[in-house]
Amino acid sequence: MASPPQRSAHSKEQAPLEKIAKPQTPLALAGYRVLDLTGEIGHYCGKMLGDMGADVIKIEPPGGDPVRFIGPYYKDQRDPDKSLRWFSANTSKRGVTLDLSKPQGRRIMEKLLPTAQVIVTSWTRKEAQALGMDEAAVRRRYPNLIYTSITGYGLDGPYANYRWADITGMALGGLMYLMGDPDRPPIVFRAPQAYFHASSQGALGTALALYHRTRTGIGQLLDVSMQEAVTFNLNGPGTIVSWWTVEKSGIRREGGSLNFRFIKWHVMLPCKDGYTANTGVLGWDKFPVLRDLMAKEGVAEDLLDPKWESATSFPPGPGQWQCTQAELDYVYDVFTKWQMRHTKEEILELAVKHALPVFPVNASDDLLHSRQLEAREYWIDVPHPELGTTIRYPGGHVKLSGTPMRISRRAPLIGEHNTEIYRDELGISESELRDLRAAKVL
Repeated sequence: MASPPQRSAHSKEQAPLEKIAKPQTPLALAGYRVLDLTGEIGHYCGKMLGDMGADVIKIEPPGGDPVRFIGPYYKDQRDPDKSLRWFSANTSKRGVTLDLSKPQGRRIMEKLLPTAQVIVTSWTRKEAQALGMDEAAVRRRYPNLIYTSITGYGLDGPYANYRWADITGMALGGLMYLMGDPDRPPIVFRAPQAYFHASSQGALGTALALYHRTRTGIGQLLDVSMQEAVTFNLNGPGTIVSWWTVEKSGIRREGGSLNFRFIKWHVMLPCKDGYTANTGVLGWDKFPVLRDLMAKEGVAEDLLDPKWESATSFPPGPGQWQCTQAELDYVYDVFTKWQMRHTKEEILELAVKHALPVFPVNASDDLLHSRQLEAREYWIDVPHPELGTTIRYPGGHVKLSGTPMRISRRAPLIGEHNTEIYRDELGISESELRDLRAAKVL
């Protein structure tokens, strides 16, 4: 990773809010201020709170957050203000620089803290104590403050001071164990899923704590563990944790298949331009429809035999017979040959027309051009005046009818709002700001 260059505050103007937001619409967290002191594990939490209307101030070290030095970059221009990874999780925030390891930096933080209702960090307890910013010290001074901590393993326990990365969350949380083929090692998902899990739960918990604070005036600590966030989400679909506690048998990785122990379905199958997924080919009332489609093209093979209409891969009901794995594999093989004659779009149209349990596996380009996502205004074009263009982003992660979430601004440039916040809001003079920049505090 490249060393962060020393930068001064930028003079380029932020995208005008009114161009990408609808100021007349109320926002759920309007009026609240959040100080975002997180590393990458918590960036998305701040973004979600900002999308809900909070005034989120991203506080970076002088020179910029380390994520700015991770590609890919806009048009491959290696500039910390053009990292697409930074862009994606830091919209709806203002940004300042501040070195909390220096006394002058901590004094400025003492001016910022009383203006906020929430502080979000990703320090271990030991790191926070070294800065005098641990939960106990901060909330002793500001008892109504909500202190959201998002770390790899939580603030307590034997792993509390271990270092982390997204891959450790995927591995220790159990998600990685389920991904890949059964006869090969587990695989890692490219996008930082464990970070997103932890951040999402941090944002949800913060919103709940704000509700409690509004009712009681009392703040509290939110202690989010990335490992627990990933394991918790596994529990929902009934995979490792819940099945193990009840049946002492966990679901294992099965590649593109679904293993019911007595029979294996081939869920992911190739087609002409990619893959489709299915919820079963044999044993459904739609099997004759699918077989007839194949027959029209002369590729139904032995499936025209009426015996297949009463076949099932599960224990048979009245009038049914249970096929073997080899027989089911044969049916999937014939189905795959038919699929290879069609594109995903063609298969989707047939599936919709005949109510078939088959659907395309979308790639990125499919999602960008999805009619469904377009109809729901999922994608948002956010102005980037510093680049002279707009960039398309995913919009709010949920749709609220009364207080819709939205991206209010692009991710901040390094130190973009130093003057706006330090001089205009905190009253620090220009000469003081010059001295702080010279001392590399800002």
